[in-house]
Amino acid sequence: MSSPIAAIDTDVLTTVNLIRTGRARTRQELARQTGMGRNTISSLINVAIDAGLIAPDGSAPSTGGRAPATWRFRQEAGLALVVGVHTSTLRLAVTDLAGQPIERRTLNWPITRGPAATLARAAEELQDMVRGHDLPVWAAAVSLPGPIDQETGRPSSPPIMPGWDDFDVIGTLSRSLDVPVTTGNDVNIMLLGYASALPGRVGREPANILYLQVGTGIGVGIISNGHLHLGAAGAAGDIGHVQVSGTDSVICRCGRTGCLEAVAGGWALLRDARRAAVEGLSPHLRECLDRSGELTTEDIVVGVGLGDTECVTLMVRSATAVGDALAMLVSFFNPDRVVLAGPMPQGCSMFLDVVKRIVGERALSLATADLEILPATSGLDDELRGCALLAVDSVFKAATA
Repeated sequence: MSSPIAAIDTDVLTTVNLIRTGRARTRQELARQTGMGRNTISSLINVAIDAGLIAPDGSAPSTGGRAPATWRFRQEAGLALVVGVHTSTLRLAVTDLAGQPIERRTLNWPITRGPAATLARAAEELQDMVRGHDLPVWAAAVSLPGPIDQETGRPSSPPIMPGWDDFDVIGTLSRSLDVPVTTGNDVNIMLLGYASALPGRVGREPANILYLQVGTGIGVGIISNGHLHLGAAGAAGDIGHVQVSGTDSVICRCGRTGCLEAVAGGWALLRDARRAAVEGLSPHLRECLDRSGELTTEDIVVGVGLGDTECVTLMVRSATAVGDALAMLVSFFNPDRVVLAGPMPQGCSMFLDVVKRIVGERALSLATADLEILPATSGLDDELRGCALLAVDSVFKAATA
């Protein structure tokens, strides 16, 4: 089980990867990045072209002489496989090497079915999805809603993933798919996908980003000075289980009390929304529950738009707790931009307004002077793209190590 580029010279792959990641596009830039001479760079470019990895891409603006030729990575040269494990769904995709989807599927699949059944179903679906595609599959990546041990790629005591702790996700899926597999925490992967889609104007795009996912759980992805920050053990940004003052009586799914997730996470909102529906406190939620037998976060978002008092109360409570936590993070980290993903921040402008107000009031004024707080366009698309990029990144890292 080797990657399609395993036999290619390391210097060639280093050159290709600089082009792929946008760090260099011309011979001059490649020479500056690698320290190699221009004749050597020209030879490496020719090998990469013959291998089908790069292609000419016009020319850069002239700086006084002949306009330098530019090159692009051929993202159409292969496929990546994506597995997004969520609490109640399994999202699968086949993409090109830049994370552009070619085919995708979403299955109703509770995470409580466990890792063996989940990964077996994912492999079965992906094998069906790649049939008929002649391009080679380079790698696969799995996005997981919990902390990941960076040394092993295994889930590490994930609070919402019963049976997944220390499971060999990489080994299990790579044996089924016969391609290299890597794993990552979902919010870190979302941030990777989000950052990859930024226009990339040098010196103008944010280099320090917090990507806050408010879904069933709550977590933050961190880009510091242009690099994804995972922390010493990969636990950076796992704020869902930090203590919220004044909520000692609220029991979290992790077994502790007063966690941010137990106050502001999607599962906590649905717990309280169901109580409001059953007790008749919210006609809107009662109608939703009677109609479908269950409630969703989207039902709460719709209720906010309709002016339902209980829905507004739930939303404000969540946004207030998130805003408090975010104000501390903003003062500590001083990001250029905060991106909020999830049904509430993406679907409810009031949620975003509450968060902005609280951060503005409680974070250091110097840290908020030029701060942008924006909703994600699509956290799921960010996850898909980031997962594919993680897969391809791992192939280049392995081949150039």
